[in-house]
Amino acid sequence: MSGWTDFPLSALGRRQNEALRRRMASLSPAAARYASPLQRARETAEALAGLALGPLRLVSELRELCCGDMDGLLVSETRRLWPEHWAVHDSQRDEGFRWPGGESYREHRDRCLLAIERIVAAHPGERVVVVTHCGVISQVLGAMHGLGPESLNSWRPGNCSLTEVRWGKDGASLVVFDDRSHLEGIEDSLLLFSAARV
Repeated sequence: MSGWTDFPLSALGRRQNEALRRRMASLSPAAARYASPLQRARETAEALAGLALGPLRLVSELRELCCGDMDGLLVSETRRLWPEHWAVHDSQRDEGFRWPGGESYREHRDRCLLAIERIVAAHPGERVVVVTHCGVISQVLGAMHGLGPESLNSWRPGNCSLTEVRWGKDGASLVVFDDRSHLEGIEDSLLLFSAARV
């Protein structure tokens, strides 16, 4: 339940960042880099410094869903302590659902879309890089495809993946979703290393 809990990147995350940096170096330049201020996204965006991706701007509206009182707990703890809340969350049928002390799925979507709309308006015809969280990407793509904000898992990308969206006069279109080809072999080598130490 990481939400707004400000965890730094893990060793795996740092290795994934290195692979992402190599991949981004081969892509077209960008006018700007935007990122969530949470460490895991900010560190990813900062790792791209020196590439032709423009200055880094931190945008608080690009943060993950606020999980309130559950933020920072293990999923297993949340399921055990709040089974009724977990059941509603898991059903993905209530856009007004919120963890106690957190924000609703509808509130999360509204702020994510506002942030993206502002970025698009600030860069007409330009390419920008946005480093954010799977919940934010899921909300933006869900809205593009006519799904409600409670449909969290319909467009859920993996960590350190690339998703490309093109905005034009007629709206947004998805070009690439959840591209993780630059990460091939990274997870396997860490899992083998971990297994060898047990």
